[in-house]
Amino acid sequence: MIPGGTFRVHPEPRPMDARFLVIDLVEKMCLLATAGLLSVLLPPLRSRVLGVGRPRDEAVGAVFGLMLAMWGGKLGDLWQGYHVSLQPIGILMAAFFAGRRAGLVIGALAGAFYVLRVDPAAGFVPIVSAAVTGYVAGVVNDRPARAFTWVDAVTMAITAQVVGTSVAQLVALLLAPVLDSTAHFPGREFIEATAVAIAVNAAGFALQTAVARVVLQREEHAAALAEARAAAQTMALDALRRRIEPHFLFNALNTLRATIRLDPERARALVLDLADLYRYLLHHPDVAPLAAEVRHATEYLAIESARLGPGRLTVVVDLPSELAALEVPALLLQPLVENAVKHGIATRRDGGRVTLRAFAEADALVIEVVDEGVGPQLSPSERGTGIALDTLREMLRHRHGAAAALSLVGGDGRTTARVRLPRVHESPP
Repeated sequence: MIPGGTFRVHPEPRPMDARFLVIDLVEKMCLLATAGLLSVLLPPLRSRVLGVGRPRDEAVGAVFGLMLAMWGGKLGDLWQGYHVSLQPIGILMAAFFAGRRAGLVIGALAGAFYVLRVDPAAGFVPIVSAAVTGYVAGVVNDRPARAFTWVDAVTMAITAQVVGTSVAQLVALLLAPVLDSTAHFPGREFIEATAVAIAVNAAGFALQTAVARVVLQREEHAAALAEARAAAQTMALDALRRRIEPHFLFNALNTLRATIRLDPERARALVLDLADLYRYLLHHPDVAPLAAEVRHATEYLAIESARLGPGRLTVVVDLPSELAALEVPALLLQPLVENAVKHGIATRRDGGRVTLRAFAEADALVIEVVDEGVGPQLSPSERGTGIALDTLREMLRHRHGAAAALSLVGGDGRTTARVRLPRVHESPP
């Protein structure tokens, strides 16, 4: 009877070529390590792989390690009379997930399972070896919570197996006279088989933990990218808010002051429009129903109409009812109508008309802001270099990628700002 991951079998079989042994063990090791990747899918085990977790997570890890150890005890091969098993991989996992005491208990249970179901003639030695291996692995792994690397895995696996094998071998030699056993000092065959077992189990444990870390890192990178995109969208919205607040508020207040003397009723309506406008700017979510965006844009245009003077700005809205509830990025229309007034209507002596319209096109939602009238007009290239439009393009790119686009088309006395969006679900009423 030999301790550790190698045990003398009865009767002794024909010797096996070491090359075929290693190939066979590596194949079985990869199978066991692949099963161990379940640790990435189970939330309690994910926490332990990352170096954190709660006591109940440790219990789940201990049971998971026991299952792998029982399976690994049956996954092995014979070489020069010794059974080289993969049982230590599960014991190492239990110690890693749940600590030294769990490693001791799970090791003893795994060793007992090996004796009962794999090699009943092995006696107590596999139990001692597995229990010591689990305890030592827990001691080596007992460190402040941090991410577990493949270097930690190799160090833990080799140290625990060497100590477990040595202690079990020593106990077998000391108790040989009492038990009238045939235990003897290890020979060359035992050392070679044990070295192969330790190397394969360490590699399997390291592979399992390393691949788990790779999967988790990819998820962490994906989460970080999503957070970065969300932050970029928030910054874009904040930039739009900051841009509209200073100069627009100044102009709006001056318009109100002049309107109060001439038309108090209209001044009161403008105050309500201004209040609604800024309430929307300050309290809206990241997405909004298209109808809310159109309403916000018309409130802005109402104030600009009062500023420009009677008859200079006409607003037309064409919004089909079936599209009103579709969600769009918040503040989508604000820079477009601002651009239309600043570079279109305000530059024309006789003013003009701003049209807001939306329509469905295949699987896309198309929104247009058209300004038209008589007088000088900037080219689309000049109009498209504004900070607000650049910010809007960046926001659309972060949110929808290539599925969204913003374009400016000029000609025939009009300029059209066209936004193409993928159709998304409707906002709740």
